[in-house]
Amino acid sequence: MPLEVRIDPGNRVIFVDGKGIVTDADLLWYIKEYLAGPSEYRSFDELFDLSEADLLDVTYDGLASVAAAAAATDPEADPTKIAILVSEARGLGLSRWYQSRRESQGGSRLTRVFWDEAECREWLGIPV
Repeated sequence: MPLEVRIDPGNRVIFVDGKGIVTDADLLWYIKEYLAGPSEYRSFDELFDLSEADLLDVTYDGLASVAAAAAATDPEADPTKIAILVSEARGLGLSRWYQSRRESQGGSRLTRVFWDEAECREWLGIPV
């Protein structure tokens, strides 16, 4: 699986590491597996590390579906944070577009895109 997911209950963070080719279906799988339904993980922050992912197979239509599905899982009270770590321009563009699309779908999680992992972790308040 191109997405490796680790849960840190102590820091209330879901770590998602993209490795190799990541597709729209992989991103939807993550939403359905970890955030949809009566999931305790909805109240966790997320660190989505796409710095080693190949995003050439991610489409805008697919990402729109991911944004809609993800926004529907947002907790109504106490919005959590999503930090997206990227290493190349395509990742930055897709992540910013996702952030905008998610917000337009009613998503309430605070989302930021980062180039630097230390800044990303600092924003989430987790140790480097």
